[in-house]
Amino acid sequence: MAFPPVPAKETPRMAQDHRVGGDVDAFCTRCKMELGHTILAMVGTRPVRVRCNTCQGEHAYRGPPEKKKGTWVPASERASKPAVTSWEALLREKDVSLARPYSAKDRYNIEDLLQHPVFGIGLVQEVRGDKISVAFKADVKTLVHGKA
Repeated sequence: MAFPPVPAKETPRMAQDHRVGGDVDAFCTRCKMELGHTILAMVGTRPVRVRCNTCQGEHAYRGPPEKKKGTWVPASERASKPAVTSWEALLREKDVSLARPYSAKDRYNIEDLLQHPVFGIGLVQEVRGDKISVAFKADVKTLVHGKA
């Protein structure tokens, strides 16, 4: 026994008919996640005001993030950061015995060695105002310096 073919629907499933009181997925500014929301107000066919079904916060509708096009930049034009092959290569020409004990009150310059009580020996790689990027054996950390 053969069944007749089911006719295709005229409206695609992706095109949703939104209405006030209906549900829509939106980015919640309080929860910082894309969650289900109830539509409170619309302009034309687009929701403009929604209420989060999780935290009950009301805010402007923020739909799914759009993919950015044209943001790719060739590697030759990007700002190059020196690639470090190993921790030992960073400290090869440094005298580790001259490392200063780390203090948020002291000021540091690029290439200064410091001894941190938790992270160990570190090499200052970048200075940005009152913050420094320090390479430790396990990771690069951002620390403060020059605090009175």
